[in-house]
Amino acid sequence: MDLSSHGIVALVRNDNNQFLLLEDGRAEMHGCWAPPHGRCEPTDTSEEAGVIRETFEETGLKVAPVRKVLTQPADTKVKTVSFWLVDTLSRKINIDTEESSNYGWFTVEEALKLTSYPGTKLFFEKVLRNEINLS
Repeated sequence: MDLSSHGIVALVRNDNNQFLLLEDGRAEMHGCWAPPHGRCEPTDTSEEAGVIRETFEETGLKVAPVRKVLTQPADTKVKTVSFWLVDTLSRKINIDTEESSNYGWFTVEEALKLTSYPGTKLFFEKVLRNEINLS
């Protein structure tokens, strides 16, 4: 896979089966909620490396990728995006306020009520329909 036009999404879950979502604080996307995400960079040697880097940059959380659950066409600046389940190795969240204005923990049903990117909404719809196994 060509990582230069690929993005990643980190699915951070808590013990209550809620997902960590960030509210985009940038002017062009203000108010859109999504899990930690971003494009792979030239320094990323793998998708897993991108997941670890992006999650830390956006949330301050150290994570370990568990498994990729979906790859789909992207709706932003890259061609494709992969969603990765991760385990958290740290607990203190410190969001990057240049990119995100807020964060919260949401169930799948709650996430679908938020304004989100089309790809994020599609992902959570697939989870709700049991088309994606997150166990």
